[in-house]
Amino acid sequence: MSPGCCSKGRRAVGVVCRDAGGEREVRATREVLLSAGALLTPQLLMLSGIGPGEHLQSLGLPVLFDQPGVGANLHDHIDVVQMFDSPGNHDLFGLSLPGMVRAVKGIFEWRRERRGMLTTNFAEAGGFIRSRPEEPIPDLQLHFVIGKLVDHGRKTQFGPGFSCHVCLLRPLSRGSVRLASPDPMASPLIDPNFLAERDDVDRMVRGFKLMRSILHAPALAPYRGRELGTAAVVTDGQIETFIRDHADTIYHPVGSCRMGPASTDVVDAHLRVRGVSGLRVVDASIMPRIVGGNTNAPVIMLAERAVDFIREDTAAQRAAA
Repeated sequence: MSPGCCSKGRRAVGVVCRDAGGEREVRATREVLLSAGALLTPQLLMLSGIGPGEHLQSLGLPVLFDQPGVGANLHDHIDVVQMFDSPGNHDLFGLSLPGMVRAVKGIFEWRRERRGMLTTNFAEAGGFIRSRPEEPIPDLQLHFVIGKLVDHGRKTQFGPGFSCHVCLLRPLSRGSVRLASPDPMASPLIDPNFLAERDDVDRMVRGFKLMRSILHAPALAPYRGRELGTAAVVTDGQIETFIRDHADTIYHPVGSCRMGPASTDVVDAHLRVRGVSGLRVVDASIMPRIVGGNTNAPVIMLAERAVDFIREDTAAQRAAA
């Protein structure tokens, strides 16, 4: 038995988990709440036999409920970065001797006064903008970072600098999550399918140019040195190529267990999984469409609404008894 939801007929009655002692079942007295996120929730559902029937059968998994919506509709905020060196000894982050001295001083300042450079969240400023004046609401988000950020910070950058992200708020492109194998320890196959829709590309190109105009503004002149990696990226075609080569997730995947009224929607308006009783999904995977901003607060709201639904159903069951 693979880790996932365990069932009795079409009712979820608990979960199967694996620890140092092997696999074991944990039974639920009322219902099972699945909150593994937009990438792992569909994986767990498919391992439990809930998902696209043909896909599950191809991996030798039994099909409890053929639900093609599981793992479909995956989408995310895509993001691309521009970066600049900064001349002089400004209060910007970067691996350098002056920077290390400031960081050491910052440690003591933080410990004494809970203030100073180490209290930064690095993304010190941001904003929501329209990629063109006729847009009814902002379709792009900016994040300004007081350091040179390459590959999500995995690559060390020497010297001070700053960078800025432009993020597409309402992408049209849709990807998928599928199982790589019946082994629950194997990572799922994740295809974000970024920039599949032309509209997404056009908005990102416009956003890149708007971001560049902001970063080249006179107010930043004392801090601005060389434009790194994008100085020769000028035409729309060059910008598109750069975006396709460098754009990436900003950690907001949603939609892979979409909520809605259709039979192909995975959960109903009370987050209950269709085709199975005793099972709800409570995470960003249920969002039909991504929100126009960070997903943290909306997911907290989803969890609070789930509590309301559970209380309502429990009260109704007690009244019926």
